[in-house]
Amino acid sequence: MSDRRHWTLEEEDAMISILEGIVADGGRCDTGSIRPGTYEHVVLKMREKIENITIKAKHVQKKMKRLKDKYSAAYDMLNTSGLGWDDTRKCVTIDDPEILTEYLKKHPNKNYTANRPFPHYERLVTVFGKDRATGQTSNQKRKRNGSSTVADITKVFEKSMERTSTEIAKLTEAITGRDAMTRLGVELEGMCLNRMQVIRITMYFGNKSNQLRIWNGLNDSYKPNFVKAILEE
Repeated sequence: MSDRRHWTLEEEDAMISILEGIVADGGRCDTGSIRPGTYEHVVLKMREKIENITIKAKHVQKKMKRLKDKYSAAYDMLNTSGLGWDDTRKCVTIDDPEILTEYLKKHPNKNYTANRPFPHYERLVTVFGKDRATGQTSNQKRKRNGSSTVADITKVFEKSMERTSTEIAKLTEAITGRDAMTRLGVELEGMCLNRMQVIRITMYFGNKSNQLRIWNGLNDSYKPNFVKAILEE
């Protein structure tokens, strides 16, 4: 007889809520994986929450694996240029179907399909966010190996951003001159922007020297609105 169990929406929601509580209480290892004994603990909590439920640790383990595989597939899509998140529909969306076609050629998966609602994704970031076994950037091509630590992920991301920043600096320096871009960088640092926003704005001006001249001629009080307009394009 198959061990596969049908889960109701109530049961799935209850399990995720319990896992969120476990993570909040420190029930996750430094590597991000769930600590031993978690499945049994979830079973006990679910029996408290849902009357007459029939469930075993192996059911929880398999359900968590399916959710993690689905989360991992969606996570990797969201770290690919051209794919984004629709907060209203709660799903991964695409700007161009060809982008998804090319992505699936390189990263075939049956765990999640773009444009299909995934309402639990943001909650699963809390549960599985540090336990990623796939690449963390859109140009990272190593396969899942399950051995990545939080420190490894951070280093990969930082190195990727450093390489991107270096290439942007070279491009914009050649087009607009070192002094203009240096001034721009100093101004952006004082605007409480995150790294990706700074990179996006720098790339924008790197390809549009006329707009950079307009920027340099603006009163400082108008520049935050200029930045907002660029980010909303």
